[in-house]
Amino acid sequence: MNLECSNGSFYIRKDTMTIFVQGTVNGKKYKRSTKKKVSSEAMAKAWIKKNNHKAMDTLLDILGIDKDSDSKTVSFEDFGYRYLNATRGKRNKHTQEDYLRIFRISIVPYFNNFSWSDFDSLTLSEFYNHIREQYSYDRSKRTKNIINNILETAYDEELLKRNIVRMKTIRDHSYEPDAPNTEAYEVSEVKKMLEESEGWMKVFMELALKYGLRVGELMGLKWSDFDLERGFFKINRNITKGEIVESVNIKTNKNHLREIFMFPETIHLLKSFKNFRMSDEWIFVSKDGKPFLNSKTITDYHFKPTLEKIGVPYRTVHAMRRSYISIMTQSEQIDKKEIQKVVGHAEGSRITDKHYNLDCLNDAQKQNKAKEHGKVFNALLAIA
Repeated sequence: MNLECSNGSFYIRKDTMTIFVQGTVNGKKYKRSTKKKVSSEAMAKAWIKKNNHKAMDTLLDILGIDKDSDSKTVSFEDFGYRYLNATRGKRNKHTQEDYLRIFRISIVPYFNNFSWSDFDSLTLSEFYNHIREQYSYDRSKRTKNIINNILETAYDEELLKRNIVRMKTIRDHSYEPDAPNTEAYEVSEVKKMLEESEGWMKVFMELALKYGLRVGELMGLKWSDFDLERGFFKINRNITKGEIVESVNIKTNKNHLREIFMFPETIHLLKSFKNFRMSDEWIFVSKDGKPFLNSKTITDYHFKPTLEKIGVPYRTVHAMRRSYISIMTQSEQIDKKEIQKVVGHAEGSRITDKHYNLDCLNDAQKQNKAKEHGKVFNALLAIA
């Protein structure tokens, strides 16, 4: 693996009148100060014109990279960026951006002064513990996977003498998942939200609370996804971090592409709402007639004010999805598989129980449920 350099050039920072150099090394762009100052732009232009052919050599000198060296002197940082860019085809745009962000913020600073010979299994284990102290289970796991893949590839490229990722200490390492967040709206609050909300927010809450849709799925709904005569709609897309992604292109184990049949009152509400729709294409749109691309806009300017107006404490938009699953799983008459089909969980997934089967009933509802259980119990005693 040879050192790859390109786009070397000088430029001037006018605020400090300092000459900077920029270029790309092994797929990563660098900008560094040469610490050379000039007294005028004319002098800077003349100096750059004369020395521009030395730009890449200057950059490599500043970075401490020997341009004539073999691959074994490639830094961990440079190699990591090159790996992430070379494998970006396996990930969507936002996942790739997240990988690069994690590498830059969480991984590179920790191993900033490491040479390849400094990596060993105990050091890697210590890093795992370090990131778990700072981040959630999912974030820690993703960070761990990123550095493991980089180090395995470094071993394949003969930068590492040992494949430390395959050593027993690393293979035996695992994280404990975070305790589930049990926030959900109570049944009495759900009733109030459905009855007292108004306008498009009423439709938004209807679909969220009665079908457990993800926030990105709600934002991505179009009128063409609905067949109000046959009484169903399809989840065809998701909006995440400003990007509209069709469900068929989402690379996860979650079921984003699904068909959901509606309650009669939902069909009636949508037919009424359609007469006053703000867009012929999208169900929910912002002031400019375009779909919401960020859930924070809905939360801060529409959802929170609505809850405040009707007197319901705010527990996040996602808590409506939790409320739907929690309410539905309280009923012993509804098959869990049917719930999982509606919300997009894989059939038999433990997530439905572990994260969503919450106690959202009030005392009266619990007492009524206990009476029903009592009838079954006593009926069995009567025929014993």
